[in-house]
Amino acid sequence: MSNAWSKLLLSSFFGLTLCLTGLFPGLAQIAISQTTLITNDPNSRINLRSGPSISSASLGYGLPGDQVTLLDFHKGTDDGPRVPWIKVKFIKSGAIGWIRGDFIKTDITILTANDPNSRINLRKGPSISTDQVGYGLVGDRVKVLECQTGPDQDRTPWIKVQFLQSQAIGWIRGDFVIVPLTYC
Repeated sequence: MSNAWSKLLLSSFFGLTLCLTGLFPGLAQIAISQTTLITNDPNSRINLRSGPSISSASLGYGLPGDQVTLLDFHKGTDDGPRVPWIKVKFIKSGAIGWIRGDFIKTDITILTANDPNSRINLRKGPSISTDQVGYGLVGDRVKVLECQTGPDQDRTPWIKVQFLQSQAIGWIRGDFVIVPLTYC
């Protein structure tokens, strides 16, 4: 096959792939990490929902110990902002849907803010009085390393994080991090 012909086929393939992922966003999902479903009751059924809300349609359920791949995170709303929803794909069945974050064992999460264009300060220590060492953006994926109540007057929770992409480490005020309740 000639080099020009190969380029045309490759170009056509990527064009088709981009077109298909635009029409079917699920094809473009990138796995964040793999983990396990958890609960206090080993006989529980953990609802898999069509959207990140308890009012979304149930698509089925998982069981404690089921292996899932994390696909996306969403700030909680109807269960309170500290309970994130996590989009998962079941490893055995391939089923995809949303599960409340307190049923998933993970230390990976995302940054969030009311303004989607916010720059979120990364600080040297767990207080606004410590130096800023960088910043993150809404949607940045981070690994939770530690949780601590800050020394500030309002006793704000602070989360020590490591950015997955840059590997930068620092402290972010707790209301800017969707922390799975299974971690902190």
